[in-house]
Amino acid sequence: MGKRAVFNVTVAGTNITTILLPVLIGLRVSDKVGTHTDSAELEIDDTDARIVLPRKGAAVEIALGWEDEGMRVVFRGTVDEVKSSGSRGGGRRIMISAKGMDTTGPAKEGQQRHWDNAPIETILRDAAAFAGIPTVEVDPDLRLLRRVYFAASDESFVAIGERLAREVGGNFRIVGDRAILSKRNGNYQAFVLARWGDTLHSWDIAPQLGRPQFNITRGRWYDMIAADWRYLDKPVGLDVRALHAARFAKPWLLETDQQTDSDKATSERDAGEGTVTIEGNTRAIPDGLCLVTGTRPGVDGAYRIETVTHSYTRAGGFVTALELKQPQQGAGADAREDDVAPVAPDRTPPNADPDATGPF
Repeated sequence: MGKRAVFNVTVAGTNITTILLPVLIGLRVSDKVGTHTDSAELEIDDTDARIVLPRKGAAVEIALGWEDEGMRVVFRGTVDEVKSSGSRGGGRRIMISAKGMDTTGPAKEGQQRHWDNAPIETILRDAAAFAGIPTVEVDPDLRLLRRVYFAASDESFVAIGERLAREVGGNFRIVGDRAILSKRNGNYQAFVLARWGDTLHSWDIAPQLGRPQFNITRGRWYDMIAADWRYLDKPVGLDVRALHAARFAKPWLLETDQQTDSDKATSERDAGEGTVTIEGNTRAIPDGLCLVTGTRPGVDGAYRIETVTHSYTRAGGFVTALELKQPQQGAGADAREDDVAPVAPDRTPPNADPDATGPF
């Protein structure tokens, strides 16, 4: 006897799972690195109008799992949109869309303020308090990074968080009443297994991509004491010969250092990409790892999870689709090939106008 997928849905504090059982067509929960919040959708057969239309902003909680293994909450958020559709031949349906962030709240309001010589965590906490978000979690490696000067000119808390994440090599997201800034390519221990003949349903993976790879990242700033432009290079370690120069100059060495680290993490992450579909697994999280085995040499290995999408349907049961990045632990290198030593760039790209902010 096969495993039986189970779910649990609560809306506005009321458990509606029993009501949904005969009419739920499918549900989907998606969480992606680099987007400010996760999302959920419930598609419901509305032939007899059994479901009361939820109000916008109503709290939503969704749990998924297997009957013999238990369930885990995979989404907490609020109703963003309710849509009714129908036709003579296609019947009637309701689509309930929810977001991890309360889209009716002040997190989307613009803020006019600035900070002097403040840590990243302080900036986020101050901006979060204005947005009505009580909890801010920052990765320890990013918490004490500072900004000599940081200004928000009619930027929302969402925009502030995403800008800081791009500059310091992080991933920003809002989950319910929590704002989280995690480290891009951080050493997080969460992982799931995608093994052919067991949990892996399908894969479509390019373990090596040429265009996004760079071996050196470069930033620049203007040294006001020396009255001259300064450059900072950092090795990425990929076996290519291209240099990535940040398009815009930074005002200080501190921010230049953080930007080159961020660009380095992005190049490492974009070295390969792909998708896998596995048996439903609620342990899969963005920025965790997926261990792929049983496909072929050069593809098997570990990948960073970019996006997690859990899907439950009447016909297909419970599956988890993963978008993958950053091949590692053997992925992207067929051991049967001759080793090729990385070649570092030995030249400086032309810069016609040294006073221009870019591109180089």
